Amino acid sequence: MAILTLTLLAGVLLLVVAIGIGARPGWALLLLRRPWLVLRAMGAMYVAMPAFVLLLVWILPLQKPVSAALLSLAISPVLPPWGRKAAVVGGRSDDVIGLQLLSSGLALLVIPLMLWLVEHVFSVQTTLDPLAVELVLLVTVAAPLALGMGTARWAPQAAPRLAAVAERVGGVLLLLGGVLLIVLRGPAILGVIGQGTLGAITAVVIAGLLIGHGLGGPDPRMRGVLASATIYRHPAIALILASGSGMQPEDGVIGTVLLYMLVSLLLSMPYERWRRRVIGA
Repeated sequence: MAILTLTLLAGVLLLVVAIGIGARPGWALLLLRRPWLVLRAMGAMYVAMPAFVLLLVWILPLQKPVSAALLSLAISPVLPPWGRKAAVVGGRSDDVIGLQLLSSGLALLVIPLMLWLVEHVFSVQTTLDPLAVELVLLVTVAAPLALGMGTARWAPQAAPRLAAVAERVGGVLLLLGGVLLIVLRGPAILGVIGQGTLGAITAVVIAGLLIGHGLGGPDPRMRGVLASATIYRHPAIALILASGSGMQPEDGVIGTVLLYMLVSLLLSMPYERWRRRVIGA
């Protein structure tokens, strides 16, 4: 399991490095150029979605690993390959990468606050350690982003080739790790389907699509982009966050994350088809 986790982590790091290399200085300033878009996007991803999940795990008698996994997914950054999904529903590259950068950066600030709310306001006990969470985010988000941006600045000639290699290898590692995770620990899904877990995950995904769509604003393309960004959270980081130690996640955590991935993929398909028809893609 430790080797599998490291495989997923390596895929995450390479994909984030590729995002950093491909970013342009102006895209990182999305906050200054389109502040209302940023406020709506971050409100959907880091306020409304976590608040809904907090309320859900507070009300429902879910298993502790299930609650930890759902909370971890709700506060994890957007999945790096999400950019392709965003492009399918009409997302522009500057908006997509700008939101990816902001999502990754704000995660460092939002997660400690959310953990405090979970423990002290909602009295929901989880396995998440705030210091461990910050370390994970620094290693998996801040450091590779900085490395990618530095590479683009100091080696501009080689940067496009390095970005392509990092994205290709990272995608292969993440796919391989995901397939192995499903093959080796797929039965863990069966252990969490009962006791309201499937219904809770379905509610979270539907709520995420509605929240992102509703806060997407008047631009029909941005509605689809933000809806997909709200539900496509990083499963590898969520596994690491919810596992406490980062190396040996419980079966309940693994099962919940895998089930969330499957449900979000299935439920997003009809929504994405609808958005493509709306924008004429």
